[in-house]
Amino acid sequence: MKIIDFVRLILKHLLLLLLVPVVLASMVIFLTKNPTFEYSSQTILYTGIATGSSIEMDKTFNYQASNAAFDNLINIINSRETQEEVAIRLLAQHLMLPKANPRYISKTFYDQLKNKVPVDLYKYVVKENKKGTSIVGTNDDDKALFPPEINRSDYEKTVKNLMALMKSSNNNFVYELLNYEDEHYSLKAISKITAIRISSSDLIKLSYTVNDPGICQQTLAIYNRVCISNYKYIKENRSDAVVKYFEAQLENARQKLTAAEDILLEFNKASNIINYYEQSKAVAVVKEDMDVDYNKKLADLAGIEASTVRLEEKLKIQEVIQQKTANILEKKKQIGDINFKIALTKAKFESSNSEEDLAKIADLNQQSEALTNDIKRNVDELYSYQNSIDGLPLTKILPEWMNNVVEAENIKAKIKVINGQNKQFQEKYANYAPAGATIKRIEREISVSEQGYLEILHGLNLAKLKLQDNELTSNLKAIDPPFYPLSPNPTKRSILIIAAAFLGVLFTMGIIFIMEYFDDTLKNSKRASKKLGMNSLGMMPKLILNPGSINLPYIQKRLIEIITQNVLQYFGTHGSEKKTKTIVVFSTQKMEGKTVLAGNIAKTLKQEGKKIVLLTYDGTKKTVKKQKKFSVLNKILGYTDPRIDYDNPFLADLSSYLDPSEYYPYTMDSRFYNAQNFSDILDQNNITLNFTPDFVIIELPALIDYIYPIELLNKADLDILVCRSNRVWSDADQSAMKNILAASESKINFIINGVTINEIESVLGELPKKRSLLRRKIKAMFKFQFFSKNQI
Repeated sequence: MKIIDFVRLILKHLLLLLLVPVVLASMVIFLTKNPTFEYSSQTILYTGIATGSSIEMDKTFNYQASNAAFDNLINIINSRETQEEVAIRLLAQHLMLPKANPRYISKTFYDQLKNKVPVDLYKYVVKENKKGTSIVGTNDDDKALFPPEINRSDYEKTVKNLMALMKSSNNNFVYELLNYEDEHYSLKAISKITAIRISSSDLIKLSYTVNDPGICQQTLAIYNRVCISNYKYIKENRSDAVVKYFEAQLENARQKLTAAEDILLEFNKASNIINYYEQSKAVAVVKEDMDVDYNKKLADLAGIEASTVRLEEKLKIQEVIQQKTANILEKKKQIGDINFKIALTKAKFESSNSEEDLAKIADLNQQSEALTNDIKRNVDELYSYQNSIDGLPLTKILPEWMNNVVEAENIKAKIKVINGQNKQFQEKYANYAPAGATIKRIEREISVSEQGYLEILHGLNLAKLKLQDNELTSNLKAIDPPFYPLSPNPTKRSILIIAAAFLGVLFTMGIIFIMEYFDDTLKNSKRASKKLGMNSLGMMPKLILNPGSINLPYIQKRLIEIITQNVLQYFGTHGSEKKTKTIVVFSTQKMEGKTVLAGNIAKTLKQEGKKIVLLTYDGTKKTVKKQKKFSVLNKILGYTDPRIDYDNPFLADLSSYLDPSEYYPYTMDSRFYNAQNFSDILDQNNITLNFTPDFVIIELPALIDYIYPIELLNKADLDILVCRSNRVWSDADQSAMKNILAASESKINFIINGVTINEIESVLGELPKKRSLLRRKIKAMFKFQFFSKNQI
């Protein structure tokens, strides 16, 4: 989408974009006209966990331990048990108050509590002692925050009674109050208290927000007291029995370790072992070296023996050499005889030139060549017999054979000595093997005992460190008691109003863009050409009643001239020998504007000096109902008046601009459906023309609703399909056009009727309209045409 199109789309729905955010913001203002004020308070607890004694001794371990301790403490703070006790203590405090006290509960919520609490619940409230009488163990913080009208002993008894009542069943008032919706006493309300560790310090901050300042402060004060009490109980519940247990187990482990070490000492003495691993390692190294030497000598002996056998085989071929030598001498003698015969035969041939002598010479040459090849082969064999594979003469092989025999005997003697040493090492291995297994078993027992001893010792140290930590960290302290909030938290009303307005803009723009994106109508020539797969002759705007400052008559006149020009250009490029050109105007559905467009095309052709005849069907045409008034909602939202100007000259009757001899109605009967050209229609309706027209324009009814003469469409010179821009090209339309497209697709063009005024810019450029200088500059800016008016 171009920027100018985007701006037009926004301007088109501008008032809607402004109205929806205003409505949403007004709704937020109405809903929050009596906002609920909330009060926040906080308190800080000192834990002493991160500075315990164990941290100083083992930083790595205790860093993890301190984190775990903080996690445990926060889990205790957030536990259901803690929340239940806090809720019941808060309820008991308010039930025991004789009247509303803003420091503890406002009159509004006090009266609400009195109204919803059943009368029989007050029998669990204890009031035996005088007011203000404290109990033993009450600290100064409790005295400062606790109501002076309530006796602390009675208060503790009341809490105990209410706790027992809550646990007795799941249908009593206290249980329902804690587990169902209640803004002060339910577990859901109490769970809003947040507990977080401040960075990596020893401090934990508790925060709470509620709609009553007194309840906010008292809830946190009670929460502090309950958390300190529960944590102290858990930490101090341990005793030094754990330390005594580890000490007893440590003594048993020490005795087991000493007994195992004594067994190893006695075994080493009995086996004369100083260091088993070093001794066995030395024996293994010597044995390994000896095995390597032994295997090397065996390999050398095998190699020498193989070489000796090979030399002996070479020495056995002397007799074969003598036979080969005699054979060579014999064949040399035969070659001499053959050469003598060849010389005699050649001398004879020179005198006689006999063919027989020539054949004999060739035969003797073949025998001589065969003997020569045999001698060459025997010589090669004789050389191989007289030399080794490496090319050494046999005379040099005999000394080598003698050396191999002597060396083999030498190696055999050394191997015999090594075999004797192997027997001695086998005896040593026989002693070391069981000793190694026994030592391994004894050392394993020592290792197990030692590991157990060390683990118990480690556990004892941890137990002692834990006791020390408990003494340092078991007492939580509120270093910053909860304060009484004097002013409520600022409301989020303004943020909600801005958010509602912003979301309204986004929502409306989203709806507009979605509607634009999913708009599947033909809309304009470019989009229709893609959907229809045809060429466009042009488009006509919707004839709205109030076009504003736009010169609509000029636009209509210019567009129909362009359409007519395109029709003439079509006939110029698609030459036809017919003097009279037939133009068929049709549509797939009713009320597409065929009659108006056909009449105005005929009018324009007539103005250009063409002789025309317009044939329209004589049937019941649906009349358009005039829209009485413009919708008030559309007027409020700033949309243009969509009503049609029925008095527009473009919609004038045919008789106002065509002579009676230039337009005729025809009857749709059985003969019409067999018509093949305009002459058939004229004959069927007894119409006689007194001139030869240049163009005959035939209007057909809607293809979906009527049977049409297919031959008339096929034989026409130009078929014009008229479509409304505000409708979707459906499967029914495509099905109706299927046969026509198959027969005469190249002759079918379309005109889009009733497009919006803005779409006309793609044909005429900037529309003729009175614009202020500022508006022209803004439009040029959005179209990035800053210098388009500069003269060349």
